[in-house]
Amino acid sequence: MRNLFQSAEEEFEIRKVFRSSFLPKGYREVNLPVLESYETYESLQTIQNRKSLLKLIDHTGDIFVLRPDVTIPLMRELATTHGNLDEEVRCWYVQSVFRQSDDLTIPTERRQAGIELFSNQSAENDAEVIGLACLALTELGLHDFKIELGHAGILQELIRILQLTKDEQLQVKSFIQMKNSGELANFLQQHNVKNQTKDLLLETIFSYGEATSVFNRFREHPLNNQLSSIIQYIEAVYELVLESGFGNHVTVDLGMVNEMDYYSGIQFQGFSNKIGKPLLMGGRYDEVSQNFGAQLPAVGFACDVEAIFTVKNNSAKTG
Repeated sequence: MRNLFQSAEEEFEIRKVFRSSFLPKGYREVNLPVLESYETYESLQTIQNRKSLLKLIDHTGDIFVLRPDVTIPLMRELATTHGNLDEEVRCWYVQSVFRQSDDLTIPTERRQAGIELFSNQSAENDAEVIGLACLALTELGLHDFKIELGHAGILQELIRILQLTKDEQLQVKSFIQMKNSGELANFLQQHNVKNQTKDLLLETIFSYGEATSVFNRFREHPLNNQLSSIIQYIEAVYELVLESGFGNHVTVDLGMVNEMDYYSGIQFQGFSNKIGKPLLMGGRYDEVSQNFGAQLPAVGFACDVEAIFTVKNNSAKTG
């Protein structure tokens, strides 16, 4: 367990790295309220279990929650002050988030550090954020990490073709996330899915690894215009990340499933073989702001501060 001094030193270090890495790129630090209205999260349809929210009731009976993430409160604040995207906005943060879990080994308060780029969708903007994620991890002393690159639109399009119920959609996503090809094949067989669609869905389970080979293998299947455009877009983002010098850290996972289902485009996760959970998660979420009556397309990522320093400290011990 970290002591108070170590925790403070870690936060000082990550702030220093973020400031030096992102300030020259036009990113400014933001600080958000700890309390959020429960209605902010009640209206958002995400996989995140609402039971994980820590609720408080004020003297008037209104319900508040300790913020479970940074993206949603930041989006709400900017929707209030900006409304729509007239110019690009770049932010970075180091903030605590609060979620309760049935697993008592998981702390209720965790620290996140990340960036948000409010901008229209483009391969250049998405690659910028992925490159900055790689830069931050490198500057923090991590060198063996991998960034897995995917796109939410692949499963969205395949599920649209299948015309599944909400519960059935969750089943399919669960099978793909767990790389359970047997259960997925049985499900598709029971629902009389056409062979072409069935083969493509099963292919998503195996479509991870070195980018070029994954793209080539996926294209061996008949793709409609939407899926072809998505693959071309991921390739464009990947090529730009290569040009930024971080290509050796990036692989592809076309069957990526994220627990936060508000992603609408590119999505990615960062991993190290020294820890069994993601170091960071991110992606594009262009539709979230509509919940607050605004049009604020955005892409960003959030690092798990404790996970990063666990990897860093373990590397120091074994190095």
